[in-house]
Amino acid sequence: MDAILQIENLSKRFGGVEAVKAVSFDVPRGGLVGLIGPNGAGKTTFVNLVTKHDSPDTGTVMLDAKPMHNLPSFKVARAGLARTYQKNRLFFEESVAENLRTAMIWGGAAKHEGLRYPGLQGREEERTKELLDFFALTPQRDSLPSGLSHLHRRRAEVAQALALAPKLLMLDEPFAGFSRDEAFDLIEHLRACQKGGLTMLLIDHNMEVMMEVCEYLYVMHHGALLAAGTPNEVRANQDVINVYLGAET
Repeated sequence: MDAILQIENLSKRFGGVEAVKAVSFDVPRGGLVGLIGPNGAGKTTFVNLVTKHDSPDTGTVMLDAKPMHNLPSFKVARAGLARTYQKNRLFFEESVAENLRTAMIWGGAAKHEGLRYPGLQGREEERTKELLDFFALTPQRDSLPSGLSHLHRRRAEVAQALALAPKLLMLDEPFAGFSRDEAFDLIEHLRACQKGGLTMLLIDHNMEVMMEVCEYLYVMHHGALLAAGTPNEVRANQDVINVYLGAET
């Protein structure tokens, strides 16, 4: 497997609580991979460690065989690993278009080879227009995030992450608050980006949607990796059944 992201023995303790316990896994280049688990399983802490919004106690994170775990978060983003957040972090004093342009400035000049998804090539204004058009946000281009619907705000956040020109995008709870139709509309946009070479790791607790969307799944529980496999393999895993159906005490 050609792994774009390699994670080995990642751990984090907060006081007496071991939030992430020696988690290791790979993400294949160009894949659409899922990380699922119940609320409180440690998924967001894990994402924070990978993107260096927090520092691991142990472990390594390699992006294209280059270490990320010893870099500040902005350098991780410039290396090509971007993310979204559970709670929206758009710049609320800036318009939607300005949010995208700010991300482009933060992302630097890197344009990773082999990628062709929307908003990657061209001048700043061309890239902004392409992302706004792609996510049907052109009517909202001059709106502040506070005036957007939940759907448009989430689309703007994903567009902002893509404006960083990543080669790997981690989306934390991207479907929260969405109807099924809204979730699958966003998924179609993400699949179009995948066809353009973008690798994605989706993090969510909605097992039904993730089973339909992802090509491969990792399951976390109590901070540890509980299972891994194709959706069919995970669906049949007794440990996963116990956790999701409440059979475990």
